[in-house]
Amino acid sequence: MKRLLIAVLMALALVVLGGTVGATAPASAGVIVDPATLQPPPPPGAVCRADGQYVICHTFLDFTLVNEPVFDLPCGTVYETSFDHREGIRWYAEGLLVKRFVTQDLEGTWSLSPTGAEPTVRLLAHANWWTDYAVPGDESTQILTFHGNDIRVQLPGSGGTLHIAGLDRPDNTHEGVIRFVDDPGAAAAICEALGGS
Repeated sequence: MKRLLIAVLMALALVVLGGTVGATAPASAGVIVDPATLQPPPPPGAVCRADGQYVICHTFLDFTLVNEPVFDLPCGTVYETSFDHREGIRWYAEGLLVKRFVTQDLEGTWSLSPTGAEPTVRLLAHANWWTDYAVPGDESTQILTFHGNDIRVQLPGSGGTLHIAGLDRPDNTHEGVIRFVDDPGAAAAICEALGGS
């Protein structure tokens, strides 16, 4: 009877303290770290926590373009309207940035009109990149490895696709597809798709 009473009291104590019989305690997150103490500081809104030898920050950035001029073609200036969402993770050691991982999702349109009027072409990007820093905390020493679909523009008719995708290594080599506006055929295809001459 005494053992049963002790078991019941222990179970009751676990319930009162927020646990349940047979359950494991949840893992606790690291201590919050003030982003202003890190070099370089992460973007506003970052949540940074101590995690072993690192401080790890979770970040996000949103970029919105509305009829912004982005480049010129023989048929005129191309205007972009797009939404670009990026999420990142930063690792700091002894307060200095040592590596970073970013994912990007972008959707938008291009037009020859400063108001974004039709005709337009749709553009997409789904990419990610790793950045290591040869000198911790010094962004000028970044070593970048880029993966994914940097940008894709589907052109109507026989214009095909403008596309940059694959793997860009730190030694500036590319493995994958590159067909973009610096290709005269691609530039002509964009002009045709956008109603330019």
